[in-house]
Amino acid sequence: MPPKKKKGGKKKGKKKKDDAELELEDKYRKTMDEIEALKDHLAIRKEIARRSQSMGDEWKAQVKQAEKQVQELKDDHQSVSADMTRQYKTMQTDLSIQIHDLKTKLERTQRELEKTQQDLADTRAERDKIIKEKDSEILDLQVKIQSQEEAYEKILNNTLDSLSEKIKNARLVWVDKESMIAQKNKATLLEFGLNPLDL
Repeated sequence: MPPKKKKGGKKKGKKKKDDAELELEDKYRKTMDEIEALKDHLAIRKEIARRSQSMGDEWKAQVKQAEKQVQELKDDHQSVSADMTRQYKTMQTDLSIQIHDLKTKLERTQRELEKTQQDLADTRAERDKIIKEKDSEILDLQVKIQSQEEAYEKILNNTLDSLSEKIKNARLVWVDKESMIAQKNKATLLEFGLNPLDL
């Protein structure tokens, strides 16, 4: 008998066809994703271009405004230049008068300064005298404070020593009382037939 053909041959052909369809679908999906990405990119580019155009229009308007301002400044400069020439001549005259007035004021101020410097020297001497007196008072007070501190320290030490002695005596009393209570407790336990060492 001739050998039987395997039935798997048809399945392999169908499997290859399914793989091809899957691969085609993957490519289609990838292409669609790329198209969507390109659309998004294009939308962003359009928005950037729109903003750039808007900013360009704004800059053009600003340039026109600046040109207008420059022309106005040129016109103002001419009128200001003529006005400044007139003001300069007036200012020269005013400055001559001011210089004379300032010289007079300077002489008067120098005299006042000399008087003020003398007053300052007197004030400093008086201040130094007061400072010396105050320093002397402070030194006396410091000596008194020191002696008071020593006295208070002595009182405090005596009080603490006395308090320590009282605490020591009280402790001795409590130790005696404790010993008596312990003896009573032992006696009581022994009366009941209990040995305190067994507890």
